[in-house]
Amino acid sequence: MPNFVYYATFDESLSIIRDLCANSFRTIAEPGPLDEPKAPSFSTVTDELVAILKASPNYYLAGSFTRFPVQFDRLPSGPAAGKYVINVLVEGPLMQSIVGRVRVVDGLPKLLPGDVSYQKLCQNPETKEWEKPSAELLAAFRKVVSTIKKHCKPVKEHSGKFIAPEALRLLQSGEVRL
Repeated sequence: MPNFVYYATFDESLSIIRDLCANSFRTIAEPGPLDEPKAPSFSTVTDELVAILKASPNYYLAGSFTRFPVQFDRLPSGPAAGKYVINVLVEGPLMQSIVGRVRVVDGLPKLLPGDVSYQKLCQNPETKEWEKPSAELLAAFRKVVSTIKKHCKPVKEHSGKFIAPEALRLLQSGEVRL
């Protein structure tokens, strides 16, 4: 699965999402298994989206490359049996993302990476055939990566990782670790 990884604080990640929304992307949140086959979708960063991402940092990006409605699977068993989750293997397609953020891990503040990715193959919900990413999806992925890079820079002393300014300041001051 092709992906792009970056490091940022939660607020810097929200700034990236704001720019993506301003460029016609929609953010689809999945706050956990859902009671109905419907996930909240946002064309701007709202207080509701912020609250969801604080609790569940995974989200999806949709846009003009998304040809079909979001597809869901109903969980057949387990503690969330009967609830729904997004199926990224069936077109949309959607890009999968996670918010870069700082969290305490093993008692120490750590920069957790954000990323964006897409599936190499998705099933067309009409034909049931497996299809490669469209030119539109590939162009959208490049646009997302370009937007993230505008907020981050490669840092040579950290193996060229892309890090947003506040996250880098925290890292260089020793307040967080990778």
